[in-house]
Amino acid sequence: MPAPNEVNPRNFQVLRVLYDDGEFSVVRGTWEDGTARLAMRWNGAGDDAGYPKTFGNPVWFVLPPPLTGAISRALLGETGSNPDSIIETLSEVYRRRD
Repeated sequence: MPAPNEVNPRNFQVLRVLYDDGEFSVVRGTWEDGTARLAMRWNGAGDDAGYPKTFGNPVWFVLPPPLTGAISRALLGETGSNPDSIIETLSEVYRRRD
């Protein structure tokens, strides 16, 4: 079961972990085109690489930008959430809207 910071395929680089309860993770990272995006994955258990994975290697399911604010807000206060990372992500989202 890989930790969120260990899942770094070449097309997505993790910047910060917003949520990790050991089984499921949500992160903010940089997509291959340089844009900041939210991504998520089920981490698996034991030797399982979780889902999604490509050729047995763990990868991230990258979300469309309009979902970033809603999902980030929903994670606030949840067990496993990282409030500082969530607030930083929300600040980025709302700064872009100005």
